[in-house]
Amino acid sequence: MTDLLNFPARHQALYDEIARSHPSLMSGKVWCSRCGQPRQVDAAKCLRDGWPKCCGATVSLDQRNEVPA
Repeated sequence: MTDLLNFPARHQALYDEIARSHPSLMSGKVWCSRCGQPRQVDAAKCLRDGWPKCCGATVSLDQRNEVPA
């Protein structure tokens, strides 16, 4: 059981490598799909712990050109 609790910490290098593998992840910039609010995040931390939420929805790596009313 304790091995499962230590899983994220033991694999931090993997999360860091994945976060450096794609320009969208390297930028660390995400947007709310509802209000369009941008946010700067640590992609490796988000891959490990989950992506933040805004307006009740998970943020997106893709910026929307139009924000719904």
